[in-house]
Amino acid sequence: MRSSARLTVAAALTLPLAVVSVVPASAAPARAGLVTVQCGSTLYQTWVNGNGAFTPAHDLGSTSTLIPLAFGPSTFTVTDPNGVVVDSGTDPGAAKGQSANAAGAQWCTFWFSDTDEDGFTFSVSGTVLGKKTPIG
Repeated sequence: MRSSARLTVAAALTLPLAVVSVVPASAAPARAGLVTVQCGSTLYQTWVNGNGAFTPAHDLGSTSTLIPLAFGPSTFTVTDPNGVVVDSGTDPGAAKGQSANAAGAQWCTFWFSDTDEDGFTFSVSGTVLGKKTPIG
């Protein structure tokens, strides 16, 4: 497996909770990316930029921020340029302290995908408990 593919697999093993994707340096800062989030019937296109698992997602269609409080199960898949799965896994999730019990929080789904310069694709999907600010 090529070096960049190993890095993609390593990222897949360490970042499923991060809700960030690694995008080419020319397109955006490292550990930043576009993430689609659906809460009920509302679909958000968000930008996540940070190094932590609980990094807020900025809604590109408004001034709102989606703040993650807990993650449910998430799955990741890495495919080679021919679409063959080379790695996959499931993460059970985690909560940020006692915040999973926060009033006004809502369970949502998220997903993102990115392809590196060698054609390997890293995809993640899962659930997240979060709050939207400002409310309204």
